[in-house]
Amino acid sequence: MLFGWLKNKSQKKLMENSDKMLTLHEKTILLQEWQVPPSLSPLNENDLKLLDEIKRRTLQLNRNNITRTQAYLDIYLNHPELHWAFLAHMVSRNAGWNMTDLKRHSLSGLMGCDSSSIFFGFLEKGNHLIFLDAFPQLSLYAEGKRQNQDLSHLLGHIGVSSFMLPFWRLFLKDGGKNSRLLTVSLIINEQSLLQKHVMNNPYYQEKVLNSLKFQLQEKLGFTQILFPYKHSNAIEITGGTVVNFASLTSRIEFGKELYMRLFSANQVLPGAVTFGKGTFHSGSRSDYMPEVFSTDAGSLKVYSPHLEDAWPPYLHKSTKKLEDWFSFDKANELPGLFTLSCQKDIPNMKKEHLLNIMQLSSLGEIHKMMT
Repeated sequence: MLFGWLKNKSQKKLMENSDKMLTLHEKTILLQEWQVPPSLSPLNENDLKLLDEIKRRTLQLNRNNITRTQAYLDIYLNHPELHWAFLAHMVSRNAGWNMTDLKRHSLSGLMGCDSSSIFFGFLEKGNHLIFLDAFPQLSLYAEGKRQNQDLSHLLGHIGVSSFMLPFWRLFLKDGGKNSRLLTVSLIINEQSLLQKHVMNNPYYQEKVLNSLKFQLQEKLGFTQILFPYKHSNAIEITGGTVVNFASLTSRIEFGKELYMRLFSANQVLPGAVTFGKGTFHSGSRSDYMPEVFSTDAGSLKVYSPHLEDAWPPYLHKSTKKLEDWFSFDKANELPGLFTLSCQKDIPNMKKEHLLNIMQLSSLGEIHKMMT
């Protein structure tokens, strides 16, 4: 079963030491709403105009990783109760850095041109689909807040999963106060969407997830998520590395861990917001570590180009409505996912990050010599 991992003893131990987020009353509401298939409400002229505008803005800002990353930041700065938007901004920066990593001399030597293009398509498709799903939800909330109206009846018209509908209603009913519950629900939703439409794709399973190159890079930190943040006039780095990226449950737990790491540490969140506002996301790792990385291919530093210089625009084949990943047979197990562990220590990722760069660079050089 999809969420059968909850029966694992180690996970139970983790849950015992975690903050359970759902009350019994809220669980009852969720199960009741999930049991009834959602129906679409009639639309008036204003509804149609608003939905068309959200669709237009989503397509415009979904052009590439640069535009998505900025869009997440903009909506968070205007609506700081939308914690997920800032988490998505920081994770999206990492997606951009991974995309340009594929053009580094060491990695291009290790992977080859064809493999690099496939890996880029894999990263771009995931980044694109999550934005296509999440940004309209955030936009509809922002517009409802501006109009001082509950626009949740329009959620179904923008293709929102039936899983998310009761969480948005609870969030609106609570006046936008329960940011943590909404954030965790979005983490579960977006990773489940990614699982269904990208990770389970046979092409990407064969060419990416099952490839020796991906597994090797995963062990060396290719699936590392870094959060640069300003602290005492310097840029510090925290974050973490997901274990078993192909696993849905691993990514959900990792997403919750990253959320707490970003939002529960006093110095990290304000420092990360300062970094985000003051450092335009270019896709180059020189954004946060210019002493190590450079956009100049002839530099003695590690080459890390701007994203738009590294890759041409990517043409996605379809923007049709995606099939909902959620069904009621998963409902009884889902509430157990709503826990958050307390973050005691904030790891300093600088040394580990530099070590991974050195290891991957060495592998790239060895591969060149052998081919």
